Amino acid sequence: RGGVVECEDCCDMTLAICVTSVGHSRVSCRSSRRVGPTRGLALRRRTSPRTSTETTDAVATGGGSDTRTLEGRVNALFPYVAGSAAFMAAWVFGPFPGSLYTGIPSHDEFIAQVYDVLHFTPLFGPSALITKYNELGRLPALTHALPGAVWCALSAWQLHPASRKTFDGAAHRIGGRAMLAAAATLMVGYALIDANGLPADIHDFQGHSGGIADALDARIQAPTPVNTIGLRLLAGWFVFTGVRAGVTAKEGEYKKHKVWALRHVAAGLWVAAQRPVYSAMRSALVAGGFLGLVDDASGVESLADGFYYASYATTTIYFLAGEWAAKGKEPDL
Repeated sequence: RGGVVECEDCCDMTLAICVTSVGHSRVSCRSSRRVGPTRGLALRRRTSPRTSTETTDAVATGGGSDTRTLEGRVNALFPYVAGSAAFMAAWVFGPFPGSLYTGIPSHDEFIAQVYDVLHFTPLFGPSALITKYNELGRLPALTHALPGAVWCALSAWQLHPASRKTFDGAAHRIGGRAMLAAAATLMVGYALIDANGLPADIHDFQGHSGGIADALDARIQAPTPVNTIGLRLLAGWFVFTGVRAGVTAKEGEYKKHKVWALRHVAAGLWVAAQRPVYSAMRSALVAGGFLGLVDDASGVESLADGFYYASYATTTIYFLAGEWAAKGKEPDL
């Protein structure tokens, strides 16, 4: 009675305050913050304060930074997803290379001039790698490049927790449907490209598919090149994962939906990363040619090596990253 109770934690921003059960005791609070009067008194246990970093992580991602969980793993991968989406948007909508504008004569002439002036052909291959789709007019640009950029942008949006909170989740539902519509449209463009013999090995590299695929083709002697089969299988997986993501969402199986959505993103987003990886690989090969480490670094075989090895590398990395995220723990709902 008449004693003093000291409480380091009682003047928190919560409205809990510390009291004693004796009549004339007083509470001394060491915090400099002041809490206004309240009608009720609440007792609470003293707990260790959360760090500001933990709070920020939870707010930013909805799942914290624990990479044992699915949300934590998505949080860890999200910068790469967003970066890939941004790169693809710049590739499609930017002035260079601006694949959306392929088939417009002034654009295609501009690309050819840039390659000539900057001597890009020995380094990156012919400008036709970018402009060849103009052989089908504007159709590939509008049915493949444009929906591809939209799909990439939506992949980043859909994985961000803000999409699930905006308008009570309506933004996420609408975004998901738009993403699947874009996926369906870009596959129409892919079918046109494939049916008209416009893949790089056939159109640009004189039938060379990279050292690994060339060796397999020579051994197997199949009527369809190995890379063509592989790309068609990837396209089939892209479609399948998109369908599964849509079906599981419609059925309310949200845990399964997250897994299939991650697989769908991995199945398509590798294409964005393949371009800068190819550029880096070609730069290394050309440097190796200067040093005498690579024979004919600017020949079609070397170009095919760089193009398809970059594809193998990015496909593998994105697929493994997607599976790693999909295998993260999920709390029971």
